[in-house]
Amino acid sequence: MTITIDQLRHSDIFHELTDQELEQIVPFCRQAAYHEGESVLIEDSPADWLYIVEEGKLTLEKKIQLGRRGTVRTATVGIVAAGKSAGWSALTPQHVYTSTAVCLEPTRVIALNGKALRQFLDDNPRVGYRVMSVVAGLARASYKSATDTLAYFVSLVSHELRAPLAAIESYLNVILDGFAGELGDKQRRMLQRSVLRVNDLRSLIGDIVDLARMRPEQIEADLEWLDPGEVGAESIEDVQLAATEKNVRIKIEPPPKFEKIVGARRRLRQVFTNLLTNAVKFSPAGSTVIFRARYEPDALIFEVEDEGIGIPPDDQPHIFDDFFRADNAGDVPGAGLGLSIARKVMDAHRGKITVQSPYAEGKTGTRFSVVIPRNLQTPEMKRAAQGESK
Repeated sequence: MTITIDQLRHSDIFHELTDQELEQIVPFCRQAAYHEGESVLIEDSPADWLYIVEEGKLTLEKKIQLGRRGTVRTATVGIVAAGKSAGWSALTPQHVYTSTAVCLEPTRVIALNGKALRQFLDDNPRVGYRVMSVVAGLARASYKSATDTLAYFVSLVSHELRAPLAAIESYLNVILDGFAGELGDKQRRMLQRSVLRVNDLRSLIGDIVDLARMRPEQIEADLEWLDPGEVGAESIEDVQLAATEKNVRIKIEPPPKFEKIVGARRRLRQVFTNLLTNAVKFSPAGSTVIFRARYEPDALIFEVEDEGIGIPPDDQPHIFDDFFRADNAGDVPGAGLGLSIARKVMDAHRGKITVQSPYAEGKTGTRFSVVIPRNLQTPEMKRAAQGESK
C-alpha cells in the first residue's frame, strides 16, 4: 500500500512540511502491521527505521540495572499513541535504539528508512532543520515529563518512609537514654547498631531523592560565603557515632587558619559526610581515617584518607557512576550513590573530586581529594557583576 502525504502530515514530526517536501519523503516509507505483544524495535539494536503509529499503541520499555552486578529489570518509560513517532535514534548518532517498543494492541505503523531519510535531510538542510527542531522539542518534553514524574514519585515515597523512620529512631533514643529502664552492655550495643542502621536507611532515602532532584542550577543558587572549617566539623559529627561503634579514629589535620570561601553549605557537608562515611565503613577496627585541608592559591583542598581495603584499579573509572559498587565491597551496606552525588555537587562548584588507591607504596587504603575553587561567586555577586557590565 502506497503511503500518502496526508498520512505523513498527521504525524508529530512532519506536520510542518509542505506537500512537495512530504512527496520526497514518501519513497522512504512502507506500512507494517504488528500483533499485540510483538516488538517493533529492540533496545540496543541498530536504529534502521523511524516509526509513526497510525493505529494502536506502543509501550516503550527500558532495561534497568543498578550496578554492574544488579538484576536486569524492564521498566515502562512511555506510551506512543496514534500520530506519534518512535525510534528517533534513526536520525541521531549513534543510531542505536535506546528502548524497546512493544505493541499494547494490534498496531499499524509507517516505517521510514532511517538511512534514506537522513540523507534527504542532509541534502535539504532547511527541511532537516525544521524536522530536527521538532524532534528536539519532542525529546525535551519527554525528558522533562519523565524527570518531573520521577522527582514527584521519589519525593512522595520518601516522605512516607521518613515518618515511620523518625518514630523508630525516637523510640530507640528514648530507650538508649535509659527512660525505659536500665540497659545491659549487650542491649546497649544492639540498640546503638539499630540506630546506625536507621541512619543508613535515612541517608539512602535522602541520596535517592537527591539523585532524582539534584540540578546544577539549584546548587549554584545556594552558593554563599561560609566557613569551611565549620562545615567539616559538622560532617565529622555526622559520622562520629559510626566511627566510635567501629573503633575507627578520625584524625583532623586542618590548615593553620580557615578562610571563608563561596560554596553550597549543605551540599559540601554532604560531600564530606559521604566520603567520611565510606572511609569508616571500609576501614578495619583500630585504624585511622585522616581528614585534612590545605589551601592553594586557586583552591581549597580537602582530603579523606583511610587504611581500608582500597578500590580495585578496574573499578576506579566507574566509582562515580550512579549505583556503582566496587567488586570488593562485599556485604558492606550501601547503594553506590554517595560518590556519584559527590561528583555532581563538585561539578556544580566548578571543582573536582579525585581518587588514589593505593595512595602510598605499601598501603591498601584510599585517598579522596575534593578541590573547591576559590573564585566562585554567590548569586548576588554575579548579579552585581552583570549590572556593572551593562
